[in-house]
This record gives sequence, structure tokens and C-alpha cells, in this order.
Amino acid sequence: MANPQLEEGYTSIANEILCELCKISFNGTELKVIICIFRYTFGFHRKSHKLSASFIAKWINCDSRSVKRALKTLQEKKIIICINSDQRGVTSELMFNKDYEQWVTDDKAVTSDKVVTGDKVVPRPVTEPSPEPVTELSHKKRNKRNKNIKEKYYDDFFEKVWKAYPKKMGKSSVSKQAKKELYEAGETVVLEAIKSYVADIEKNGTETQYILYGSTFFNRRWHDYVREPERQVKIKLEEPAEKRIDLWSEE
Repeated sequence: MANPQLEEGYTSIANEILCELCKISFNGTELKVIICIFRYTFGFHRKSHKLSASFIAKWINCDSRSVKRALKTLQEKKIIICINSDQRGVTSELMFNKDYEQWVTDDKAVTSDKVVTGDKVVPRPVTEPSPEPVTELSHKKRNKRNKNIKEKYYDDFFEKVWKAYPKKMGKSSVSKQAKKELYEAGETVVLEAIKSYVADIEKNGTETQYILYGSTFFNRRWHDYVREPERQVKIKLEEPAEKRIDLWSEE
């Protein structure tokens, strides 16, 4: 007899989110996709995670084409966000949009570039003029919003690792690209690089005036103190391994 326990792991979701989701009509695939994203984000206490359509399809026992349609619909409704949509050839990093006031539901569809017909949202009626300008504008707004979300993640992550560095000088000189690289490397790798540099300082008896400014260290020099091969870092950012799929399918 199955007997799952909270101690074995749980997904923390605000009741308010569940109430708002219940007000929206989803098809079965869309709802399963949302649950999968919940599982691999909130279920691991993180805001976003890289999840491919093929992985989601296998996890929810559905075909990839249906999953891709569901992902497209959920992104159009602003219920989920792909924070690396501007990158090609990479696995989509998905997050659930907790700000339900931004969601495009049927009662809000008339204010968007969609047209409501009965209980369906029709994106492009044949009788209407070509909506390319509106679509292009919406696409630009979406890209700008996603860019702002990503930059906030980078800034928040940088603030965390900055506190761990011994010589906090030149903070404003750390570039956006450097913050992005730090975020992609991950907290464990960056903190280990800081510890490694601090160990060198202590071992060599480096005087304070010769310790690298924070800006110098974080703009690129931290790479010199990474003890793991970079390839191993990238593997950690990929979608969960196949054996993890089997594990959760037994829950």
C-alpha cells in the first residue's frame, strides 16, 4: 500500500494560486504540464528549471506535440514563462507566473490580441486585417518582460554571492554579462571558487591591499578558482536524469 510522507519531499504552493487556477478551464494536457512545472520548480524550492517538451511528455505520459501546444497556450496566457526564450538551441527554462493578475483568461482576452468566440480564444480570425504589428508589439513586450525577470534573477543571485567575498569593492563595476555567467554556474560552484581564493589568500599571507577587488574577481577571475571542470557544471543545469523520471513516476 502506498504511504507517501511529507518527509520524503513535498511541493509548497500557496492556496491562493490553486484557487485562481481552478477558475480557469484547462484541457488535461495543459493541467498536467502545470503540475509537472510545479513539481520541478516549487517541489525543489526553486523558481525555474530547464524542462524540455520531450521530458515533460514522458513525465506526464503524453505525446510531445500535445505538450508543445499546451506550452504555447500557457505561455500565451502568461501562466508560465520561458525565461530563456531569446536563446536558440537550448532547453527551455520554465517558471510558473505567480502573479495571476497578469494571466490572460477568457474574460481578459478581449483586451489582448486575441478574439473571444463563444468559450474559445481565437488568435487570428480570417476576416480580420493582418495582425502582424500587434503580434510584433506583443512579442517585444514579452521579450522585454522576460529579460527583466532574468536580470532580476541575476541581480538577486549576485547579491548573495557578493556577501561571501572578502573585499567588497567595485560592486557597481560588475557587468550584466558577468552576473549572468555567475547565475548559470550556480551557487555551489561560485561559493567554492570564493572559498578556494580565500584559502590561497590565507596560505600565501596575501596583504589586504593585494587582495582582488570584488569587481575584478566576479568579472572573470573567479573562473581561475573553480575546481570542477565547467562541463560538470553544465550537466547540473540540464533536465533531470532519466532515473529521476522513474523515481517520481512511482509516487
